[in-house]
Amino acid sequence: MREPDWSLEDLEQLLQQQEWQAADQVTQALLLAAVEGKVHRSLSPQALASISCRRLHDINHLWVTASHGQFGFSVQHRLYTELAKTFDITELNLITPHPFCQQVGWLMVTVPRPLAFFKFYDFLDFSLGAPQGHLPAYWYWRLSWLESWRTGGFGSGRGAGFADLARLDAMMLRWTRCSQV
Repeated sequence: MREPDWSLEDLEQLLQQQEWQAADQVTQALLLAAVEGKVHRSLSPQALASISCRRLHDINHLWVTASHGQFGFSVQHRLYTELAKTFDITELNLITPHPFCQQVGWLMVTVPRPLAFFKFYDFLDFSLGAPQGHLPAYWYWRLSWLESWRTGGFGSGRGAGFADLARLDAMMLRWTRCSQV
């Protein structure tokens, strides 16, 4: 079944109505449509690297504006960059959640790392009361069945799974590169 075609106007309307979860899912669809080259069902690191910068900026602007600076890729990037200074990526902690994931409220268990797991998508906070940078999140949650199992989930996305630093890093790198254009 083909997903419906969404536009930036659809996203803007959902955001203005504070329909955060629906807007998050439309954001994912818009990002997938903005990937240059072949069709993707989820945003792999390779797909993230080829998202149109213009589309990424347009989507971010809508999120930041509607949330009064609470949500958006630029907000996530700022937090990620600040927290990256405290995180040493080694082979031993590739499944350890980045401090960013805890800061934005994506983790379901906040015991000392690396024993933290990701919340199931429906348990995220879809309100302005969510931590800064909490949304959009579906770009990180939407995984294929196989990807979900590989990250420790139950085949239905990121929920209960471990970190996927490659995907998180790829999105933040794409934002960095797009910000230089």
